[in-house]
Amino acid sequence: MFGRMQQAIVRPWGVFCLTAVLASAAAAQTAEPQQAHVISKQWHADYEVASDGRSTMTYASANQVLHASALEDAKSLSFSYSTSIQKGEILEAYTLKADGRRIAVPATNYQTEVNNGRDGAKPLFSDYTRLSVVFPDVAVGDTVGVKYRVADKEPIFPGAFSVVQSFSPATVYEDARITVRFAKPLALKFESHNLQEEAAREDNGLQVREWRYRNPVPRTYDEADEGIWRLEEFPVLMVSTFPSYESIAKAYGDRALPKAEPTARVTTLAKSIVGDQTDPLTRARLLYEWVSRNITYGGNCIGVGAVVPRDTDTVLDNKMGDCKDHATLLQALWRAAGIRGEQVLINAGNQLDLPATPVVSMVNHVINYLPDWKIYLDATAKEIPFGYLPDGSYGKPVLHVGAATTLATIPPSAPERTQQHVRTRLRIGADGSATGDIQISLKGTRATQMRTYMRDLKAATVRDFVRRTLSGSGFKAKGELDRGDLSEAKALSDEYAFGFTFEIDNYLQAGTSGAFRLAPVVNLPLSVAGFAFKGEQAPVTRRHYCEGFKIDESYDIELAPGVSFAQLPESLTKRGRYLEFASSYKRTKNGVRVVRELFDKTPDGVCTADFMNAWQAEVEPIAQNLKSQVFYKRKSR
Repeated sequence: MFGRMQQAIVRPWGVFCLTAVLASAAAAQTAEPQQAHVISKQWHADYEVASDGRSTMTYASANQVLHASALEDAKSLSFSYSTSIQKGEILEAYTLKADGRRIAVPATNYQTEVNNGRDGAKPLFSDYTRLSVVFPDVAVGDTVGVKYRVADKEPIFPGAFSVVQSFSPATVYEDARITVRFAKPLALKFESHNLQEEAAREDNGLQVREWRYRNPVPRTYDEADEGIWRLEEFPVLMVSTFPSYESIAKAYGDRALPKAEPTARVTTLAKSIVGDQTDPLTRARLLYEWVSRNITYGGNCIGVGAVVPRDTDTVLDNKMGDCKDHATLLQALWRAAGIRGEQVLINAGNQLDLPATPVVSMVNHVINYLPDWKIYLDATAKEIPFGYLPDGSYGKPVLHVGAATTLATIPPSAPERTQQHVRTRLRIGADGSATGDIQISLKGTRATQMRTYMRDLKAATVRDFVRRTLSGSGFKAKGELDRGDLSEAKALSDEYAFGFTFEIDNYLQAGTSGAFRLAPVVNLPLSVAGFAFKGEQAPVTRRHYCEGFKIDESYDIELAPGVSFAQLPESLTKRGRYLEFASSYKRTKNGVRVVRELFDKTPDGVCTADFMNAWQAEVEPIAQNLKSQVFYKRKSR
């Protein structure tokens, strides 16, 4: 729900592939309001914007500590700036004691950390200078205050300025203020929500706009707050010189797209990767997989490098780069192989709406697009198969850089692209023990994620995997793990299978008679049995990220002499608009065969509140069926 308000202001122009300027108020949930710990007595941000887009930001804050748990965070503050294009300085810092004494921070309590290369060389990944201050003698009831300034030496986008500032409704603000001063020729757009705007005025030839915010009674968490919040629901200010989102895409593309022209080195590399493969889509996949597997993540925080990709030679020399570098190199490789590709700007957080005022931080991540096949790809997100995107990507608005049509929305993904199949064979002894095996096959992004997990297991963990995994379900067990095909050739395949054999001492745990709810012996990424806990949820009032899938579970259970199942759950078939479910419980000559199938037809993307509530209505009878237990009897030892 509410994100914790950042102590210091982040960079006004946004950084592609790093954090958004918006202090995302929907990023973290907390049932305990923040006002119990800290009160913001003062929060002032003053921007002075020059006609060329350079800005000077002066920030002043005073936070009172009300609870001992907040002391550690309150005792220090730090902020960073790009040394090559900015200058930062702390103007004052102090501790205001509860009895009124003001203690200025001594010179020894300041620290400067600088990123430099060796022997005067420029650094590769960050030229940020970090200024920190430690407040002296802070106790509960005291207030810590700081004032600092960050001034641009050159604008991040020539001639442009963009900033977003939001406040958390879960925090007490006694005196928050944002002031923007600018020269008359500068065409600034302003959009605010839930802030008090002061009358516009002039000061020394500059236009002055100001907004204030007070929040003496912070919002307390409620179940209705679950879900994705719209930006305009928050106290928020957006300021921008960009006339449109198309202009943001152009400002990025003007400097990024020339770097995506294939060099001789890129062309040679592309040929070595695709070999004699002639199918264009296969060539596109091979190049995507090479970038995803071989270029690791490394930020670009050197001046305008925050929004401009590195040269492809630099990325290849270091086998490292951020999202812009991944996207630019991949586009260059595609071009070298005769494949059309585009770069796409998207929000990396939980923002699903582009506000009327075009601001850079709403599109702070770069991915790729294959227009001939309408496929979006994110080579920065590791372990994602070709044709898939990371969770939370579908349904978001995007900007296509250099394309005829800039604005678009990533369509939802088909639910049947995510699948899980589980086959369990089980022999239950009269003493309540069980032996058997389980085979799990996955399709979709979970396949690569599980393969990666299995690949990275240490030898000792592999040996103890079954025991440790089943102990999490309360079983005393041992067994052998089969990790499946972990070959490099399958690293980004969207299909993966693994399994294990097991011996469980205490499968039937309630004595000589009892009942249990049938479920796989191990927790899995998806589970039919897991739907037993999805019934009777509170009504949904907001949009949610959602996904569909096809999953099935089968159990072939053999009962040893001396143990019997006295009662089985009833079979059920449901065919709804959103869900299809079938469960079958049949006795066999020596035991029971159970088959349960569930097809959640929800597209992978964003679901409205109405959709979620209608979906929930179909879940409830399925959940009740899955809660039904198997009743057993067995002989005592």
